[in-house]
Amino acid sequence: MDMNHPLKVYEKELADLQGLVLELGSMALSQLDKAIATFEDNDPEKAQSIIDMDEKINDLEHEVDKASLMIITKMEPKAEDLRYVLAASKIASDLERIADYAKSIAKKGKRGFAEEHTQHLGYVQHMGQELNAMLSNILEAFKDLSVKKALNVWHSDSNVNALFKEGVSGMKDCVEADDLEGKGFISLLFTMRCLERVGDHITNIAEHIYFIKYAEFFAAKK
Repeated sequence: MDMNHPLKVYEKELADLQGLVLELGSMALSQLDKAIATFEDNDPEKAQSIIDMDEKINDLEHEVDKASLMIITKMEPKAEDLRYVLAASKIASDLERIADYAKSIAKKGKRGFAEEHTQHLGYVQHMGQELNAMLSNILEAFKDLSVKKALNVWHSDSNVNALFKEGVSGMKDCVEADDLEGKGFISLLFTMRCLERVGDHITNIAEHIYFIKYAEFFAAKK
């Protein structure tokens, strides 16, 4: 078939859109991984490099939006293809928000925190490990359009929520016990809250994949 044939052009536009979303996802995953490491290491230079990458991520999200709009206006996709294009734009928005949270974590790491609180880093580390796996798996689910993989990721967010609640409870006990350094936990609590929100955006992506395949919203509760 001629590569200029409308069907071939249409398929290429969809493939290019997928490529943009996956590129954005890869960048968000890298930002998240680096942000957690930077927070742990208190490395201001690495933190700044994460912050500086934010503009490029925002630009890529805009590229996804423009590509989606172009496909809708020029190609007039129907049914699952239309849902795919609409969901791609929403997924890009979730990925951009994940990268925003990574930037916020990097800013906290840039400021540093008291060494006496390093024992509580385990909460951040464990949440980060869970989320890195979730984000990697949801990008694979999007690439394959696998609802099974997407829902496995969706359900695994309960692990992140449990770690968040456990961490908050433990730190609250320290503050209530008249810990004179209680204020030093603020950076850790803020970072854990950011990570908890990252999990929410990953589950949003899982729900978008479900919508693409079934033309309805995923109604289960965590």
